[in-house]
Order: sequence, then structure tokens, then C-alpha cells
Amino acid sequence: MMKRIAVLRWNKLPSFVTWDIPNTDELLAEDHLVLEGFNVHGFEAVSVVWNESNIDWNEFDIALIRSTWDYIDEAPRFLDVLSQIEASSCRLFNPLNAVRWNIDKNYLFDLERAGAPIVPTYLTSNSTPIALQEMFIAKKWNTAILKPTLGGGGANSYKVASVEINSTLQNLKDRKPEQDYLIQPFIESVRTEGEWSFIFFNRKLSHVLLKKPAPNDYRVQGIYGGTVEIVEPQPPDLRQAEAILAALPFDLLYARLDLVRVDGVLSVMEVELIEPILSFNLVPEGVERFVNAVKDSLTKA
Repeated sequence: MMKRIAVLRWNKLPSFVTWDIPNTDELLAEDHLVLEGFNVHGFEAVSVVWNESNIDWNEFDIALIRSTWDYIDEAPRFLDVLSQIEASSCRLFNPLNAVRWNIDKNYLFDLERAGAPIVPTYLTSNSTPIALQEMFIAKKWNTAILKPTLGGGGANSYKVASVEINSTLQNLKDRKPEQDYLIQPFIESVRTEGEWSFIFFNRKLSHVLLKKPAPNDYRVQGIYGGTVEIVEPQPPDLRQAEAILAALPFDLLYARLDLVRVDGVLSVMEVELIEPILSFNLVPEGVERFVNAVKDSLTKA
């Protein structure tokens, strides 16, 4: 019997997209490649809005979380829908326990406790803004990055001079008192070397990307002018990425590890397990690897 796959997508663009996008269908180009890849290999793959009402998830064999970017604005509802999928006969990838863990950037501290190298990271709710500012100045970290614990796409993040940490955090707290932030030193290698993305399917390496920010920005995402290219990692770097992946105790179909070099060591900037962009436009063969990973997961079921 033909296997049915729901490729989950957004209902509307996330609220942080405040600029005009003339052709939103172009944003689904990677989804289209995924759908075509599955259908060519004998699956029945369809695009499904993740929060569409009255879906019988039992009608699908697998649900793949792909371009569900608006979950950031409806996180509780998103997790509730994923719970409904897991309660059905449909298999969810990545699974709910991985999504729950990955949806809040506090997971970085779990990785650190597991021995994985991470970018130096501090939680603003665990310290006063002035204490954080004094620490950054003492460590001679001249620039800080503030990012919300729940967020994506580089949205609502801020790059500030260390001497402005206190005033910036106070202003953010006045505007959004319920929001907690991570604070990290700006890692200069993001500019000089770039950010590495190691993409794994079923814990096997598919491809590696090197992303760099625009000259006057610090974010590597394309929406801010960042660039991306396919690269071959050095063996020590690949071993480091594999060791970080081994620290994730989940049944993962896909994972993207975003790493930057800190004091010569590739360290975790973020781990993307929910709806990472996988750059299939640059690596067409990656689609077949992805499809084969799903086939292997069905075989193991």
C-alpha cells in the first residue's frame, strides 16, 4: 500500500516578517522539492497546514515538520497539534519529545552539562542585567548578542556593546516582561570564518553548509543578506559535530547543527530539530538521502 506523508507547512508568515514578500510561494521551494522527491519514490506526499482543523492524522503514515515557521507565534497550540499526531497511528518526525526540548533555547545548558562545547551563554533571568554587563566587561567581551529563548530566524535578537547590556535588557523587560533572553558574546569567527551547519539524516551526515553574514550584519540568514555555500568539513570538525549529535537522546530523522569556532573548537550556536532549512536547492541529492532516511525509519517501525 502506498504510504501517505503529510509535509507540514505554515498557515501564515510568522509575525517577525514585517516586510513585503511579493511571492510567498517561493518560500515553499524546499517543500516542493521534498514533495516531488517523495512522490517520485512512490509515496503519496501532500502539503498540510499544521494548524488546519479537522485533520484525521490516522490517514497518514508519517507527518514531517517542515516549514511550520509560524509556530513561534502559537507555540502552545503547535505542541498540542503535535501531541494529537503522536496520539494517532501517524509517526511524527522529529518526535514530540525532541520538539519540546528544542523549542526553548535553554536546551543549550543541557548540552553543556552533557559535555558538548557551546558558545558561552547566560540566562538573563539567572542574573541581574548590571551583573551580566560587569562580567562581559571583565572578560573583555566587547559586544553581546541577546536572543529570546523562544524564537527563530534571528528575529528579535540584538547586537549591543557590552556597556549597553544593562540598559538594553531593562528596555526589553519594560516592553516584554514575560520574555526571557539568552546573552552571548559576539563570536568574531562568524565574520571571519562563518557559521557551519552540519546536516544529518538518521544520524548520518548528508551535507555541510558554511554561512556568512552580510558585511554590515551579524546574522547569517538569507533574509538579512547572509550567504551560504556547500563545503567539505575537515575530519576533526566532523568528529566534533558527530560527538555533539551523540549527545542528543532522541529518535531523530533530521538534525542541523549550527556551529561556530570558539578558541579553535567548533561550538554549538544552535541545534535545529524542528523546521530547519536544509538547502536542498544547493544539494539536490540531499532530497534522495532524506527520502531514504524516511524509508529506513519505516522499515524500523
